[in-house]
Amino acid sequence: MRGKKRKYDCRVFFEELSESDYIIKENGMTTIITPTCARCNRLFGVGEVEEVEKRGNIARIKINDLTAALNIYTNKQYITNSTVEKRDFVAFSGIVHAREGAGNFSVLAEEVEVVEENTRNNWVLTTAKRTMERLELLRTRSFDCQSLAIGEDNAKTGAFMKAQEHYAICDDKLDELAKMAITAVNDVWQKHSKTTREMILEILKNTKCMEHDKLIKELMKKGFEEAWVEELIDELIEGGHCYAPEVGMLEVVEG
Repeated sequence: MRGKKRKYDCRVFFEELSESDYIIKENGMTTIITPTCARCNRLFGVGEVEEVEKRGNIARIKINDLTAALNIYTNKQYITNSTVEKRDFVAFSGIVHAREGAGNFSVLAEEVEVVEENTRNNWVLTTAKRTMERLELLRTRSFDCQSLAIGEDNAKTGAFMKAQEHYAICDDKLDELAKMAITAVNDVWQKHSKTTREMILEILKNTKCMEHDKLIKELMKKGFEEAWVEELIDELIEGGHCYAPEVGMLEVVEG
């Protein structure tokens, strides 16, 4: 599903979307302009499933992206791999149906796929990066309407300016939105760091002694970046959890 994601699908944190209530009409569709001025009539999101409710062929799935929970609705035929259950991680792409009022919208998912936790983590990191980029443009007043997904013509530029007035964008509001993104990233890294350390120690316990380069390659196959793994190995050595019995080798400290 990730490969099929449309390039114009909006990518915003659920908390920001839930606070969005500035709506414009374009090309016969309603579009939400969010507080960071992303244009959202389609949404791509990833999160952990909190609830699943099925009524006939329709399923309501409550998903949390680390900032807030969001309900999406989908026909079961659009779930592409296995049954979605609580505590699964899912990626989805769908249409946002907006009405007047904050949080007064629904998301009809056209594609839903069960994914690994790393996919959610990568989505959080990428969404935080894009959020911070939009915030920087708002702080510096470097308005590039196309990069903010508002459009190129004067009417859409006007909608962008009106959205800032609507949300009363100021430094305090920008700081609040930045904190949302930073908190989500911190949550990912804290858990990511802990689980990766546990994985390294588990591999070393099972192999007793392992080549440093082989361990790096093993973890890279699981989607971890080399520099990140190197840093965690150094921390484990400094913390007395593993050591190098000889150059290029690693062994776990028993006990």
